[in-house]
Amino acid sequence: MQRIDIDGVPVFAASGPARTTAALVFGVGLRDETFATIEVTHLVEHLAMGALPRTHLRCNAVTDVDTTTFFATGRPEAVGAFLEGVCRALADLPTERMDLEVGVLQAESCGAPYSAMGALWAARFGLAGPGLVVADGPGPEYLTEEIVRAHARRWFVRGNAALWCSGPLPADLRLPLPAGLRPDRPVPPSRPQTGPVWTRGTGVGLLLTAGGAGDPALTMGVEVLKERLRDTARHARGLAYSVDSMALDLSADRREVAVVADAREGQEGEVAGLLWQAYAQLCESGPSAAELAHAVDGFAEELDADERAVVESELADAAYCAVGGLPFRPVQEVLGNWRTTGTEEVAAALRGTWTTAVLSVPEGAAYEGPGDPVERRWVCGVQAHLPEGRTFRPPALARLLSRENRVALVVGERGLASRDADGDVHAIPWELVEAALPTEDGRAVLVVGRNLCTVLVDEDRYGRRIVAALRDRVPAARWLPRPAAPAEGRPKAVPVGYANCP
Repeated sequence: MQRIDIDGVPVFAASGPARTTAALVFGVGLRDETFATIEVTHLVEHLAMGALPRTHLRCNAVTDVDTTTFFATGRPEAVGAFLEGVCRALADLPTERMDLEVGVLQAESCGAPYSAMGALWAARFGLAGPGLVVADGPGPEYLTEEIVRAHARRWFVRGNAALWCSGPLPADLRLPLPAGLRPDRPVPPSRPQTGPVWTRGTGVGLLLTAGGAGDPALTMGVEVLKERLRDTARHARGLAYSVDSMALDLSADRREVAVVADAREGQEGEVAGLLWQAYAQLCESGPSAAELAHAVDGFAEELDADERAVVESELADAAYCAVGGLPFRPVQEVLGNWRTTGTEEVAAALRGTWTTAVLSVPEGAAYEGPGDPVERRWVCGVQAHLPEGRTFRPPALARLLSRENRVALVVGERGLASRDADGDVHAIPWELVEAALPTEDGRAVLVVGRNLCTVLVDEDRYGRRIVAALRDRVPAARWLPRPAAPAEGRPKAVPVGYANCP
């Protein structure tokens, strides 16, 4: 691997076949948005691609949780023209195409591949950072030209970009991106947790917090954990098919590792129990020497299977580390570290994640948690009682005739609270109000909290004074403007939706 700079952008290159594969990577994704601006990165990507001329080049782009990548494979000169065209488009976005590309995003409207992992991230961070993966947001039609251009000016700059290239580097390649440094990416605060918790979300999964990416012991521990779950849930019990994991580096010293598994319908609770049992046993006694040897052999076999794929994977990892401010380690160095890591080190690394563990099981699954000391965590800000404050209820006759109207809203000193017809109380502290989204007729407002609670403040149900009371409490900056071309009906903003995609 060779490292050079072109126009201030780090380039990681390796020789290869006559056809060139290259990818321009930016350190920006869904984690860098807000609820109000969900899909702005995706829209920037679409606008840049839409500015390019027609081509038969194999090219595309993808917006992910923490990166946005433009990639192409073909003749070196064609790949070079593609990369230069992307850079020029990002420097001066064709925002006159916004209405068209918003329509494309609405038509695309595909589910993200992160539903189980997204639920885990939301359990950790609420509606912020990676937790935004669970949100639809108000919709791309709410994004203005000013918001889109400001997002591009901040994130799509040469200081936040890296290029990797496999094969001949295009001659006289230019990357004319706007000047700019890599922006700070704050790590959102975690929900308070003093020990392991379990929650109900989407899919079966386990989330662990660890230090930086350089710890081979934890990586090996996760590989052994997945293998044990495959042995029990798939091979011995026939309850699951796949077990996967994903590491998300939020900073150089903060990594979130998610392990997720599918499950046969009706068996999600069993698989969740097996996942937790395998994790707890590994924390207590660690893996066997045979399990570690099996993990090392598997890694070594991967490196021998497809040399070209390994080279491109290493190039991509170098670019990812460059835009993320992370240390890069060649795969042979990583393999060497695996070979010298022992059982006690792996057990200690897993025990170090114990107080951060979050186990997720789908809603409706027959499961009541692992038991002590693992506490139940509610998805959102559920509490036992309505707080003190100004209380609003539907008229008495409406409450008498319909159980659905036996509800209440409280506008208090500390926040907004709602009691639904089942008696559940959802509360949003004022400082956690992420957005207030008026309905099309202006007679109701959907209040969205970063704690994943939503409250519909409905004038028709609670009277005219309720919306005015809300405006007195929620800062004007949190009220979303109307979109340029509003859709019919009430807004679709719901905190759990899984609607982002490449």
